[in-house]
Amino acid sequence: MHDQTIIVHLHATAPTAACPQCGTAGSRVHSRYQRTMADVAFGGRNLVLKLLVRKWICPQASCSRHMFAERFPEVVQRYARMTDRLIKALQAAGVITNGADAAQIAESFGVPTTAKTIIRRVLQLPLPSEGSVRKVGIDEWAWKKGQRYGTILVDLEKRRVVQLLAERSVETSKTWLRKHPEIDLVSRDRGKLFREAATNGAPQAKQVVDRFHLQKNFAEALEKFFRKQERALKKAMQRSTGTTRSAERTAVPEKVAQERRARHRQRVNMHKRIWKLYRQGYHKEQIAQLVGISSRRVYRALEQETPPPPRRRSRSSSIVDPYLTYLASRWNQGCHNVARLYEEIVAASDIRGRSGRFRCGCVPFVRKSHALSPSRPSSGISLLRPEALRS
Repeated sequence: MHDQTIIVHLHATAPTAACPQCGTAGSRVHSRYQRTMADVAFGGRNLVLKLLVRKWICPQASCSRHMFAERFPEVVQRYARMTDRLIKALQAAGVITNGADAAQIAESFGVPTTAKTIIRRVLQLPLPSEGSVRKVGIDEWAWKKGQRYGTILVDLEKRRVVQLLAERSVETSKTWLRKHPEIDLVSRDRGKLFREAATNGAPQAKQVVDRFHLQKNFAEALEKFFRKQERALKKAMQRSTGTTRSAERTAVPEKVAQERRARHRQRVNMHKRIWKLYRQGYHKEQIAQLVGISSRRVYRALEQETPPPPRRRSRSSSIVDPYLTYLASRWNQGCHNVARLYEEIVAASDIRGRSGRFRCGCVPFVRKSHALSPSRPSSGISLLRPEALRS
């Protein structure tokens, strides 16, 4: 025993050993060497086995292996640094949890290891048989996101992955579904690819949308409904809060309105083209390349199947709105100095310290006032600070 480690020395006592090549029993020992292996913990301490291995001479002259080392198939495999029972314990912990958690559990039991070791041991396990599958979920998974995709099939009753297909295509999915005629339900997304695969590969099965896309359909339906009722909802909100719009909508020039309608037609045509390519089986990165837009815009377009409505533009409220009447009166009296107007309003209100925002809010008012006063085209606007006027 050394600190937290227990060391056990072992050696075989059999007088002979069979040659693994020809099976002839050898009785002459050529040499010995020592193997060091980790075993399951004992009393919370690390258990290390020091196994003395003998090398034997094969008595069969025609055998190609003249010397061989004795083996211990029930204890440890060739070249292994862990015993069989320790490997099985790590594999069981890795299958139930994951690499990082299994490593922490093993270390608490006195078996220090790493997450990569756990994963490597789990990958050595044989894949379970598919067995009988009655209700299956089918979807895509990414080898490398945006470039290469495969198909994942899940047993919905047992809640486990049944198969991973290397490709995302109708043929591979249809071939797998035909091997399982017992399937009576297929849960899929709204894409054309898996719809066609389920229709041709499992015609006896009922097709349903999965929970994620069901919620997505419901959310899109609500969004579509509320978008159509947007104006009525705004009016109802204004009536409930007792507020009114701060400014009336101004008439839009015909040229500007035509440009807006043209841009909206372009957005609608692009939206329809994106959905057409998506229904044909193209993935989102390919659609972005064909249409000539970013992947983010493709993802955003596929979130809503209906074309986007025209954008509504409304004037937002300004800090100057409560004082428009006073400003118009002073402007008509000949006071065209924004800084002086600001000082007068500060003296009668509580907007002190927001001169910058006040000046920005006055710009549309000043422009409109100049447009309505053609008799004074050369009037200047002084944007001086109030302290500069005092000097």
